[in-house]
Amino acid sequence: MKGIMFIGHGSRFNHNKEAVEQQANALKKRTSIPVWTAYNETTSPLVDEVLEEMVKSGVTEVIAIPYFIASGLHITRDIPRKLSIPENSRGGKTTVAGKEITVHFEGPIGEDPNLTDILEDRIKASCEGKKAAVLVVGHGSRLPYNEEIIKLNAERLKERGYSDVYYAFNEFNEPYIDSVMNEIVKTDVTDVAVLPLFIASGAHIGEEIPETLGIPPNTDGGVSNAFGREINIHYAMPVGKEPRLTDVLIKKLEKYGI
Repeated sequence: MKGIMFIGHGSRFNHNKEAVEQQANALKKRTSIPVWTAYNETTSPLVDEVLEEMVKSGVTEVIAIPYFIASGLHITRDIPRKLSIPENSRGGKTTVAGKEITVHFEGPIGEDPNLTDILEDRIKASCEGKKAAVLVVGHGSRLPYNEEIIKLNAERLKERGYSDVYYAFNEFNEPYIDSVMNEIVKTDVTDVAVLPLFIASGAHIGEEIPETLGIPPNTDGGVSNAFGREINIHYAMPVGKEPRLTDVLIKKLEKYGI
């Protein structure tokens, strides 16, 4: 018996859980295979708890899909440990609750072109007809994966004809958001479409990044004077609740005959 484990990061805020559960419910409507939700940390139920529950219910083949933008220690180390598979692996046979099962561990969603489509639509919705720059924002990581995904999506936007495309990170990686904004205000753009490549809101999205940008917290932007001149900031929502990402998840399941 096959079962899907849909895995979120987890957060002390509800935003991550809301995005994960919305996509999990969409998966349930589009597949006949049972879907469980689980979280890496903070939010219940946790991955190892759900894995045991799945096995006890009769699941012998677990398809684990992490709802993450990019890889990192959670994907390479933490979640594999909780799935009882080797670190840096995409699964294998293992024993859980005294039963041998097979675990398939899928990768994050950040490389899929659908994500770039979503970003492009957000640029058009906020900055069509304006002299605008585009700033793709990532969380940042001590490992290279998040940086690679942010650069990839920024480059794809350039290939689609957007000339003033920049990228920045909230922490860990350079360039940081404030340094890139200081570059942007030296140009003649009047507007900036800020596109956070995050699954869900939280302290970074709702408070830290807006403070850096000089816009009110938990808003979709405003006029900023934080960088030496007035500039209009159009601040997009995180991507996690985007219905088109359900198609990305379904595509991952097709290889398992689902």
